Amino acid sequence: MRLRVRRRPVKYARLEVRPDGTVVVTAPDGFDVDNLIKRHRGWLEAKLVEIDGLREIAESGFPINGEFYQVIQGRKAKVHTRFKTVVLSPSRDEVLLCLKKFLRKELLPLVEKYAPEMGVNPGKVYIRHQKSRWGSCSPRGNLNFNVRLVAIPPELRNYVVIHELAHLKHMNHSKAFWELVERFYPDYKTARKELKRWWSIIELNPHWRWLSESI
Repeated sequence: MRLRVRRRPVKYARLEVRPDGTVVVTAPDGFDVDNLIKRHRGWLEAKLVEIDGLREIAESGFPINGEFYQVIQGRKAKVHTRFKTVVLSPSRDEVLLCLKKFLRKELLPLVEKYAPEMGVNPGKVYIRHQKSRWGSCSPRGNLNFNVRLVAIPPELRNYVVIHELAHLKHMNHSKAFWELVERFYPDYKTARKELKRWWSIIELNPHWRWLSESI
């Protein structure tokens, strides 16, 4: 078990398992970390077994739309949905640009569909390469989506779009916000769990690790 202890002036200790299998404990000075690990050993072992299973899945290809495409090394980056192949060029920037263009074609129709239904008027739509979140909504009404969304099943992208559009009415995660999300995506709690699973898969995927070396 790889253990990393971060001493911080926090009120309560926090225990998490990173996608790479590292166990991270955030705790104040003097806190008994060994006892915390001992008390949660069963949970930790289950999480590490889960990560091992996800690693095997993650290494089976390049994730596109929730499926794993065969990877081909080539001169020009391209996604072939018909043949379920992804051509990766030597340039990370070129590959990311290709994925962003592919994702934009998937996302814009969703924004155009749900925005009028939800009674909101979004500004510009940006697709960025980020390491911490699926999407965000700026105070000016612009929507930011992570290029990693190209990897996940289409129904989960629906949820992310609805989530960010809902922030145009509620710039928080209040009860009213979740009620609006639920109106358009009733099973949002399951979607949130699945997104965590897919985030781990992307973190463990060797091709995405290569793409993320530049950020």
